[in-house]
Amino acid sequence: MILPGARRRPALFLLATVLSLGCIFSARRAATDAADNAPRWIAVRDRTADGGAASAATTPAAVDRATLPRCPDGSVYVPGGRFAMGSPEGNGSPDEHPQHTVLLHGYCLDRTEVTVDAYTRCVRAGACTRPVATLQDGAQPVSGIDWPQAETFCRYVGGRLPTEAEWEFAARGTDGRRYPWGNDDPVGCGKLDWTSGTESCGGVGPSAVGSHPDGASPFGVLDLTGNVWEWTADWYARQYEEAMQENPTGPSEGSARVTRGGGFNNDQVERQRATFREGQHPNFHDYDLGARCAYDPNS
Repeated sequence: MILPGARRRPALFLLATVLSLGCIFSARRAATDAADNAPRWIAVRDRTADGGAASAATTPAAVDRATLPRCPDGSVYVPGGRFAMGSPEGNGSPDEHPQHTVLLHGYCLDRTEVTVDAYTRCVRAGACTRPVATLQDGAQPVSGIDWPQAETFCRYVGGRLPTEAEWEFAARGTDGRRYPWGNDDPVGCGKLDWTSGTESCGGVGPSAVGSHPDGASPFGVLDLTGNVWEWTADWYARQYEEAMQENPTGPSEGSARVTRGGGFNNDQVERQRATFREGQHPNFHDYDLGARCAYDPNS
């Protein structure tokens, strides 16, 4: 559209346009700068956001990468945040309640699950023991490992298993989403490897890690649902504590450890939700159970 009088005063119009664009670019630049051997399945889960104003922090683009703490190669930085952990009343399964507020400090988390190749290097170094069984090849997630094996591997690479709260926050951010990618139920194999229809998306065994970028979490973490279940650090409890918690590490003791994430052999949509929980005996192992590691960032 040509403004009235623009043809009569082209030089003034051009000057006004340049000044306007300069103001817009300056405003945008300023805004950017500011920014368990018991049963296989023990229990179930969903949730809403806490309504906080930190939802922008769930987007990797909102983080000034120049100021991020250093994370090990292959991991991403998950900035600290406050979120509502557990499902709201009337949603999810009994062990997802009560919904409660959790405050986390920043941490690093593997972008993908631990691969067969990575775990094999630990075995060859004499630091890890072989999985009981695994169906995969190198780029696929390692499976058939129990909790001590998973924990040993993460310590070997300078990390640890993520807490249950860290895992869930990485999957859901602060906006209360049902799945890492949002609230839409999975259809087909575009966003995760699960059993869609009569067989799993990757055929026999899981897919190579990182094969479903469209299923990334708000922080860019991949395969948090589907592919293989993942061990976490926490002991399993049948309900959460109601009080607000800061960097929670779960119960001080128990008989089962929490696993998260669903797997390629599951065909129930609810098991792929980011809040779904299981408790497995620490010595339990299965062909669709693996791990990913967390790390304390370097400043």
